[in-house]
Amino acid sequence: MISPITRSRAEEMLARIKRFATAATKKQMQEKFGICTDNAVGTTVTTLRALVKGLPRPDQDLAEALWQSGIHEARIMASMLADPAQMTREKLDNWASELNSWDICDLCCGNLFSKVKNPLKLAERWIKKEDEFVRRAGFAIICSLSAPRAKTTDEDLIKLLPLIKNHSCDPRPMVHKAVNWALRNIGKKNPRLTPRAVACANEILDLYPDNRSARWVAHNALWELNLPKTKVMVAKRK
Repeated sequence: MISPITRSRAEEMLARIKRFATAATKKQMQEKFGICTDNAVGTTVTTLRALVKGLPRPDQDLAEALWQSGIHEARIMASMLADPAQMTREKLDNWASELNSWDICDLCCGNLFSKVKNPLKLAERWIKKEDEFVRRAGFAIICSLSAPRAKTTDEDLIKLLPLIKNHSCDPRPMVHKAVNWALRNIGKKNPRLTPRAVACANEILDLYPDNRSARWVAHNALWELNLPKTKVMVAKRK
């Protein structure tokens, strides 16, 4: 239950968020970036980061109050303030079930979901769900955990390649684009993983020769991983 003091703090933060909102930003979110703006006010993520700068973190109570507001930008801010240690399985599932746009999905994964206990198990569990943005969140967690500085082991990332292969044929763009993103990130993490990702892409082509989504996932990943600049960049990583 949210206390009156916390609710008041949340209302203050909402007022700040709305103060920096513009109709032009909201229009750009929808028309240029394909973001669902049903509950958005039109405040940039850069502004949201500036607003939370200097605030004590984590602040789970404030995060939950902001999430409950339903405002798109407030929920992004909530992911910046929440305490990964206090995100129970039930709470994680509830938040994931309310994701409705690629941007809030990916930001929640980068800011919060990838930092909870056993994030790879969470990703695997969500990928098995049929909900579009829950499944995307599973792959977006993998993207965060396969970033160059992430401490995820090669062995753990290799174990995820079958999930990438199996779901590359998902016809929904919000899903198969995240599958492709995860495959590319794994391949770019270090030189040891590049051939594994390339092999996975080729297996996808063999497995789904007539599936447009799968072929795009594989061809796009192979294109990026074979770029000379990508090879030079990856070669420098340990």
